[in-house]
Amino acid sequence: MRILFVLEHFHPYVGGVEFLFWQLSKALTSQGHQVKVITTRFDKELPQEESINGIDIYRVNCNNRFSFFLKSIPSIFTNIKNFDLVHTTTYTAAPPTWLVARLRNKKSILTFHEYWGNLWKQLPYLSYTQRLLYSSFERMVTLLPFSKIVAVSKFTQQSLIKAGIDESKIIKIYNGLDYNAIEQLSDKISLLKEKASEARTVFNYIFVGRLGVSKGLDLLLEASEVFLQKNPHAILKIVIPTLPKKMYHIINKKINSLQGVKQIKVMHNLSKEELYQQMKLASFIIIPSYSEGFCFVAAEACALKVPVVSSQRGALKEVVSGQYIAMDSLTVNGLLEALEKAKRKKWQHKESLQFPLEKSVEQYVHLYKEMING
Repeated sequence: MRILFVLEHFHPYVGGVEFLFWQLSKALTSQGHQVKVITTRFDKELPQEESINGIDIYRVNCNNRFSFFLKSIPSIFTNIKNFDLVHTTTYTAAPPTWLVARLRNKKSILTFHEYWGNLWKQLPYLSYTQRLLYSSFERMVTLLPFSKIVAVSKFTQQSLIKAGIDESKIIKIYNGLDYNAIEQLSDKISLLKEKASEARTVFNYIFVGRLGVSKGLDLLLEASEVFLQKNPHAILKIVIPTLPKKMYHIINKKINSLQGVKQIKVMHNLSKEELYQQMKLASFIIIPSYSEGFCFVAAEACALKVPVVSSQRGALKEVVSGQYIAMDSLTVNGLLEALEKAKRKKWQHKESLQFPLEKSVEQYVHLYKEMING
């Protein structure tokens, strides 16, 4: 099969969506399928064209998703004729992909990670104009008649149906994790039991995620300012990218304004091994999101058997397992109460869940073949 991906961002950009398509692309090429990715050249140091692990990558000369909306059209139009179908994702890559696929008479797939709808009105760091524009754009994307729409969780699937999308067009395919790779990396982390034991005597919790407005960073920082002052030996670790720059500066400025700033450690660009090491040394992972379409961090934390404190919003109820604490309310006080419970180890327990990459790839391949042959 020959699959063309059109994505706002792709490896080495950091994020759950990027991780999904990086894993899927590698799996497809390893099976002998042809894969090409059209994406943004978000970093000028990256070559415009290259091949990684058999994946052909073409980066459009634009550094943000909004200019990609228009600038990607010529590249999609030129390349799509050589492929069996085109696969894109929300948000700004969707309209140009659908348009060119329609013009070229090619079948198209849209992976929808999460539909926010009225949630746009509650999210922080957005102006009234941004809320209006983004929510309108999201609504417009739901109206585009793609051949098939993939929802990455039951929550996303139900949200799309409520938004009015034809249920027969939607297929649920959970994002997948390579549990063998996670286990190998986990085993590779050479930590003496004494060192790990000593590290865990220090109460430290960690946030891992992209700089998205839905990630609950506003709640985390406000709640942590109170919690860290009450617990002078506690440590908050924050692992985030430095992009987008505007959001990074907002978060960084807020962190430096906190009275407990000395108890906060910010990290960037960790390798998977370094990230898993930090996660395994943490007392728990904190995920205070307003919504999650899936949440790779939650799934990885559970695979590493690290407790999770979360909002349980969106698909988190489907993904979080093992030891966990759910916030009673999506507020600063709700998060503070959850932090206190975690400190006292008042964990709830849920039977372990897994989302194998092999199954996810198998479902995508089946969908591709069905569409090509259909």
